[in-house]
Amino acid sequence: MKKLLLLCSAASIVAPTAAFAQSTGSQETEKDTIVVTGNRVNNGVDGVVVPDTTKAKAVITQELIARQAPGQTILNTLNLVPGVNFTQSDAYGSAGGNIRIRGFDGNRISLTFDGVPLNDSGNYAIFSNQQLDPELIEQVNVNLGVTDVDSPTASAAGGTINYRTIIPTNDMNVRVVTGLGQYDYQRGFLLLNTGRFTSFGTKAFIAASRAHNAKFKGPGDNNKWQVNGRIYQPLSNGDFISVAGNYNHNRNNFYRNPGLSDLRNLLGSTIVASTGSATSPAIVGGYDDTQSDLVNSLENLSSCNLTVPGPGTQNANGFTSGTPAVTFGSGPNGTLPVAPAVLGSINNNPANVQSCTNYYNLRINPSNTGNIRGQSRFTLTKGLILTVDPSFQYVLANGGGTTTFAENARQLQGSRFSATGGVDLNGDGDVRDTIRVFSPNNTNTRRIGLTSSLIWDLNPDHRVRVAYTYDRAHHRQTGEYGYLDNNGNPESVFGGRNGHPILDANGNVLQQRDRTSIASLNQLSGEYIGHFFDRRLMIDAGLRSPWFKRDLDNHCNAIVTSGFGYCSSEVLGTTPIPTSAGNFIVPVNYVPPPGGAPSNAVYAPFKAQYKYHKLLPNIGFTYKVIDNVSIFGNYAKGFSAPRTDNLYRAPVVNVTPESTDAFDGGVRYTTRQVQAQATVWKINYANRIVTSFDQALGISVDRNVGKVKSWGFDGSVAVKPIRQVALLGLVSYTKATLQQDILLGYATQSSTGATLATPVPIIAPTAGKMVPETPKWQYGGRAEVTLGPVDLGIQAKRVSSRFATDVNDVNVKGYTTVDLDARINLDYFGAKGVYAQLNVLNLLDEHYFGNLSTQINAFQICPSTTVRCANNTNNPNFTVGAPRTVLGSVSITF
Repeated sequence: MKKLLLLCSAASIVAPTAAFAQSTGSQETEKDTIVVTGNRVNNGVDGVVVPDTTKAKAVITQELIARQAPGQTILNTLNLVPGVNFTQSDAYGSAGGNIRIRGFDGNRISLTFDGVPLNDSGNYAIFSNQQLDPELIEQVNVNLGVTDVDSPTASAAGGTINYRTIIPTNDMNVRVVTGLGQYDYQRGFLLLNTGRFTSFGTKAFIAASRAHNAKFKGPGDNNKWQVNGRIYQPLSNGDFISVAGNYNHNRNNFYRNPGLSDLRNLLGSTIVASTGSATSPAIVGGYDDTQSDLVNSLENLSSCNLTVPGPGTQNANGFTSGTPAVTFGSGPNGTLPVAPAVLGSINNNPANVQSCTNYYNLRINPSNTGNIRGQSRFTLTKGLILTVDPSFQYVLANGGGTTTFAENARQLQGSRFSATGGVDLNGDGDVRDTIRVFSPNNTNTRRIGLTSSLIWDLNPDHRVRVAYTYDRAHHRQTGEYGYLDNNGNPESVFGGRNGHPILDANGNVLQQRDRTSIASLNQLSGEYIGHFFDRRLMIDAGLRSPWFKRDLDNHCNAIVTSGFGYCSSEVLGTTPIPTSAGNFIVPVNYVPPPGGAPSNAVYAPFKAQYKYHKLLPNIGFTYKVIDNVSIFGNYAKGFSAPRTDNLYRAPVVNVTPESTDAFDGGVRYTTRQVQAQATVWKINYANRIVTSFDQALGISVDRNVGKVKSWGFDGSVAVKPIRQVALLGLVSYTKATLQQDILLGYATQSSTGATLATPVPIIAPTAGKMVPETPKWQYGGRAEVTLGPVDLGIQAKRVSSRFATDVNDVNVKGYTTVDLDARINLDYFGAKGVYAQLNVLNLLDEHYFGNLSTQINAFQICPSTTVRCANNTNNPNFTVGAPRTVLGSVSITF
């Protein structure tokens, strides 16, 4: 039998590499971890590789990546790694998702691309729909709970994920992939390898793709295109210089995710309980077809009826506004060649306005992202190697949004406020209307980085590395309000930043936030690798010393109770005034009165600087017990600095960085037919940061809530008993528990309304509770069989139940997904380099919830019936998993 092992894939033509790390320096340092059997390099079993490192690490190569759905985000493939759970909003990977490793969420996991950090520099979020086309990924590797010694990350307490780009091929070739599927899925991918085109061996590739699919429920769609390229110059002695670039363009409509209250309204309180506790949580998920249809019926609006503006106060059926056209009068906001529409209100009372808040084209997620990545290796002299990896990144993105403005609002009038004044936003000749506007929070980042290593081989058994890492992100966050057209669509998806801005009475751009941050990292690190006892024992010891600095400049006032911006030229005083009279400024050291801060208290614009530093040691070993069998152990200290965005909540934020102590130990068995690893691990997690609402202060604050203890085990085995069959099995168990309760605030009144002499603390009982969105059990596997020209693969994964709150008062049922892939290799019939592939996702059409938007608690918490507690209920949200989805593709390489 013949089997086409991805010969039609550009990646397969690349020579196998020996390192499974992030930067060029780490790749070079770890190159001895490759498994060698006899005189042949062992590249794993059908795309699954277990490298013999001191860390618990998993590697998936292009061979297995190519079996997944074309265009799918690379993070979805990591569901085949034990201890990792990725959930997403869409079957095709273009709508975003969430990843967790051993109980840590994506904001605490470092994601790198050829060693370049991809986590948002403000909130450390991972955006799974902005990743590289999977056809261009040579391999993806996961460090479970630890990171590489030169990692350029501010948040890696939960581990690291890195994927690497393919190297251009020596010979010229072209690859074309086209795909069609359910929900109007259409995708095209083109890759051109130039081959060696100079006498020096220079080679390059350029690639482009475009994908579209409609949402599987509700109006809207996902559109994505990207362009990639790489030029590679080999030098002597294994040295090289490489420059690569990526640009990704996404335009997505959000799915509307039901909250706990939505589920109760749709299904009734007999199915979704109206009360819950840790001992008797409300249960959600696991619905039948009829119930799931009801849940899926909750979606964004497909249209919004609008009206054309006219004189006087209007009562319209829709929301929209537009820059006034010449024929509709002039004003401070310029002109557009179209007539605007308006949202009116009776007596200027927004309560009388019909809401179109959930109109689908206002719930969008546009993003433009790009990067340039350099990699290089130079042999300075025998045994001395220098690696230098510079990078530049660009990001422009927002999450959509909408709000309304009364034309006589104080914020809009600014310093020219008067009781009868206002700004005629819609050009109808009066200031008596309430106008709906587009209100995105734009983030624009320019980020430069450098990772370099000097590696000295003292002798064949001892290696020393010194590394320097630099990262500087200029993070501009603005919220320029923008206009909507007559159908409620934004003039520009980036609001007034790229479209016509809304101006206040003074001619200033009206926005909801305006701040500039510089997040920088300077890091020195060192590493020693030594081999002993005839190279049966390897010791790897390292030390990271990162210096993080956060320079903040908030150009707007900040609302005390929420930390949100209040941007206006309005002249504010420092004396408390009634809410109806506007806002007032409080000092930096403001202490709210009993009962909480008033809603109109604001901080003046401020600047702040925060610095964080910690020594982060790691040490590990591998020991070859017998041929093909080794044991390993590792200790590493991890670190996550406070998120830059959260430092804007107040002029002074006192919160300690999170840190971890991670311990791994395990055994491996690796041959050309078997790749097996079993690991026992423990992570002690200190200074966990949560954001909670302080009822006493009346504000949301970030707090350190103490320790989290977690432990578990991971196991995987990949076996190829015969050439035509490959099997993979995986299992993981995670026990991650909070160790302390969370203070929500204080009750200041008795049940009768009398003021208490001593406020009573309101405590969320989180001690001993499971970390939310963390399944205790995950297990699954994959089987692949070759029958002549046909390859058949089926993979399944079971995820146990998860909690949606820290208190564990809402439990989400577990789920099982099964995926099928089938490929016909037409090379078998003489069509070299051609195959057709069928993928069926969620084959059994399981109804389940994927991503969870978690909260501290869902139901009311009050220490006693003798005191009066303000409402502290929350509404966790749940993302509906994609239904059964079928797609087909054809790949041609010539």
